[in-house]
Amino acid sequence: MMRLAYGQIRTVDRETMMNARQLGIDRVQFNLPYDLAAEKYWKYEDLLDFKARCDAYGVTVEAIENLPIPFYDKAMLGLPGRDEQIENVCESIRNLGRVGIPVLGYHFSPSFVWRTDNAAPLGRCGAKVQEFDLKKQQIGIDDMADFGQRRDVKIDADALWENFAYFMERVIPVAEEYGVTMALHPDDPPLKSLSGIARLFISTESYKRAEEIVKSPNWGLLFCIGTFSQMAGGAKNIFDAIDEFGPRGRLIYAHMRDVQGTVPSFHECFLGEGNFDPFEVMYALKHSGFDGFIVSDHVPAIEGDTAWGHRARYADTGYLRGLMEAIEKMEPRKQR
Repeated sequence: MMRLAYGQIRTVDRETMMNARQLGIDRVQFNLPYDLAAEKYWKYEDLLDFKARCDAYGVTVEAIENLPIPFYDKAMLGLPGRDEQIENVCESIRNLGRVGIPVLGYHFSPSFVWRTDNAAPLGRCGAKVQEFDLKKQQIGIDDMADFGQRRDVKIDADALWENFAYFMERVIPVAEEYGVTMALHPDDPPLKSLSGIARLFISTESYKRAEEIVKSPNWGLLFCIGTFSQMAGGAKNIFDAIDEFGPRGRLIYAHMRDVQGTVPSFHECFLGEGNFDPFEVMYALKHSGFDGFIVSDHVPAIEGDTAWGHRARYADTGYLRGLMEAIEKMEPRKQR
């Protein structure tokens, strides 16, 4: 059943956990939690303690998202040491399964997310949002100090596809054995290459190619609606992906955010002000057979908010809940 979770959480703290419960949500998703030890792989004891702390607040952990890049950077780039890293990823997956965390969200992008400005005053009434402009990036303007891009490495698409196949052939059998589903995030921004590093997952077609490589019930899309909206062609990509992957159960969970514009230049915005109509997307998801969870993703920085964006996330959560309740109550109607 399609459901709402409180997501992109970075730590198990009382405020965030109780916020979720007080907002009527008992499901959470974490993104690189900084209170989960991460030295080469996630250890069973650390994950067990992490989940127990969540259990104490009465919340279900739906997924952990983003393996730390040092867990598998050599695997992505095909460098010496990749087999050791892949075994460590397998051990992380085993341990997720052992403690009962059923989904691992991950990407296969050595240069990760890229922005030219993480605090552009382009949102409503000057709210600060993330921006990307390829022309600026090409002359060295970026805002990526926190992400550790590897600018000293070059890799083309053919080699990266080979590395993806090599990686998945080894980790998917472990995911199947331990009951963990791997949900693949698209490259953000969805460009063919940045700074000499290829980016593979930039279209619905690229996901179809990945599906043919993996061929597993324990694999699917981390459906970042904002990133699909950024792709050339805009909102059409969202509905194409829903039509292609939704009925076959390949949409594992969804990030709900939006942008104004598409590659090569776009900036994020409040829900309802961007490339797509959130109601139409939510309706299409519901009627595609999607039975995963939805979380608010990146949010604008508004006056008086925290660094994590508590207030903006409250607003997004209320918006998404209202859409879901309206769709549940309305009579079926023609999609789009």
